[in-house]
Parts: sequence; C-alpha cells; structure tokens
Amino acid sequence: MAESHIISGLVSKRSELAGLVQHYQTEISRIAGDLNHIDATIKLFAPEFDLRTVRTKEHRERNQYFKSGECPRMTLDILRESSDALTSRQIAAELLRRKGLELSAEKIDQLQKSALNVLKRLEDKGLVMQGTPKGISNTWKIV
Repeated sequence: MAESHIISGLVSKRSELAGLVQHYQTEISRIAGDLNHIDATIKLFAPEFDLRTVRTKEHRERNQYFKSGECPRMTLDILRESSDALTSRQIAAELLRRKGLELSAEKIDQLQKSALNVLKRLEDKGLVMQGTPKGISNTWKIV
C-alpha cells in the first residue's frame, strides 16, 4: 500500500494522455474530412487530376520567440561576429540575450534545439560548417 501515491500519479498521467489521444483523434477526423472535401472539389474542377501526385507539405511547429527567417539571420550574425567557433548552446544563449529574454536553463535548452536545426539547414546550404568538438558538443563556424 506504500506505493499508492505512485499508482495515483500514474493513473492521473494515463488519464491526461488518454484525453490527449482522444482530442487528437477528433482533430484528425476533422482534418481528414476537410481533406476529402478539398479532394472532391479538385475532382469537380479537374476530373483528370491525379491526387497522388500532390506531395505532402511538412508541418513545422513555429518557434514562439522568432519571426519567420529571424533565427537563421541572427545565428549567422552571431557566427560572423565571433572570432571562435561556437557550440549550439553558446549560440542559444546569445540568441536569448539578443532577444532580451531571461537566461534560464529551460529556455536555453529550447533554443538550443532550434539553433541546432537552423545550423543543420545552414550547413546543408553551405553557409556554416562544423568545427572541432569542444567537450561533448560540436562547434560551428561560418564558411
């Protein structure tokens, strides 16, 4: 009986997750209905159109801290102004400072993920490259 607080916590978490599953299943059903309506409308105007040729567009969650394109621009500015290669965590801390946000470990962790995604996209474009490892993290520098 000593584990009753554990069981109640797990039951509460299960209830929360089951509610999320139900919410998202309802949302999926609504969106699937909208998609069927759009498909039917396309077929109405162009019966010969092959809907299988339409590629799906990747859904990305918007970052609450940056406007569109602002994070890559700021990241490149930070790397340009730095004399050394920087880790994604250092870039995230500088992004927070430049946005005038409170420096907290939680916000740095959030922005580090964003910075890493931005850095990988910039690397694919040939604008930045990974430098030498600094501790357990890779560093980044402008090309």
